[in-house]
Amino acid sequence: MSTMSIVVLVACVFAAYFAVLFVYMKRKKARQLDEFKSKHSGNPLDEKQKRALAFGGILFSNRFEKILTILPEDNLNTYIAGLKNQWEIENSSDAKEALENLLNLTKSKDIDAFVAGSPEQVKAAQKEISKELGISLASVEATRSTFGWDTMRAVSLARWCYWAGYLTEQETWEFIHKAADIASTLGKNWEDYTVSFLLGRTIHGFDLEDIGSMAKYILNGKTRGDENTDIYLKYSYK
Repeated sequence: MSTMSIVVLVACVFAAYFAVLFVYMKRKKARQLDEFKSKHSGNPLDEKQKRALAFGGILFSNRFEKILTILPEDNLNTYIAGLKNQWEIENSSDAKEALENLLNLTKSKDIDAFVAGSPEQVKAAQKEISKELGISLASVEATRSTFGWDTMRAVSLARWCYWAGYLTEQETWEFIHKAADIASTLGKNWEDYTVSFLLGRTIHGFDLEDIGSMAKYILNGKTRGDENTDIYLKYSYK
């Protein structure tokens, strides 16, 4: 057998292997999702639940997740691994502790103390946010708390923990509703909430360009297919 024939044969073997692996993973994912959905109540979301999910909209959409749903569409192992690697969450106790810290605004309070001093880093972040969102610098500077950083993550994290099996459906909604209530109490409107989230995220060390365009998209109420990116127009902040 010639060298070229061997190369072709090896390539065919690898192609067949990956084809079989793809089918296997696809079927495994389908079984996981079917099993998850079999334990879900199946109740359609009411308007209060949809409004609460809107508070996680920017993070959801930026991660290519549907906004107005409590059901997963991706491989559940992806979320289990993500929670372990990014949040050090591996069980129900870890999940609830992390969520309580977010609802207590633990990180936001630390950042707010930093923002109060108006150091150059904060001023630079405010200018960047103003430019990215296309709103006045004065509007950005009017937001002095980063409560949105913790509350938006709480909404997102609660859903992830539910998908990973660390929260019940009822517990998930309790955390999501609490986060939405805290945010609507502390903030003035969707713009204030968006700036609060971006300010906290940027000062925490993330690049604004990673999520700024999506934040602007949702803040302006633009639609993108059936992904409900016009949530801020559909649901009231207060």
